[in-house]
Amino acid sequence: MNRCKVSVFVLLSLIFICIFSLFELHQQCENYLALTEQISEAFALGDTSQALASFDELEQDWKHYHDISGIFVNGSELDSIREIMSGLRPMIEFQHPETASQLLKMKNLILSVYEEELPEIWHIL
Repeated sequence: MNRCKVSVFVLLSLIFICIFSLFELHQQCENYLALTEQISEAFALGDTSQALASFDELEQDWKHYHDISGIFVNGSELDSIREIMSGLRPMIEFQHPETASQLLKMKNLILSVYEEELPEIWHIL
């Protein structure tokens, strides 16, 4: 009977961890997406100094986002976000026309990090 109790406890613990990780990943992605949105809005308004300040905040938060999200997802998914980020500063500084599309691409990648972790019934079967 004790083995049965321990097995149920382990199973419930794993289910709780899975649910908690999904909520935590969602929170991390939302926070990082909000920072990206700040850059997009400032860039769209032509406020380069505000866009660069928001970009600095985005870069400072990268380690935290990468460390927490990296627990739950494959690191290669996060590498593509970092790759876009590495070329974003000069694009913002020089008001490059492709900046808005790169920011949109970055937003979509951040969203896909979370969406790929959502459980779907045909993945479970």
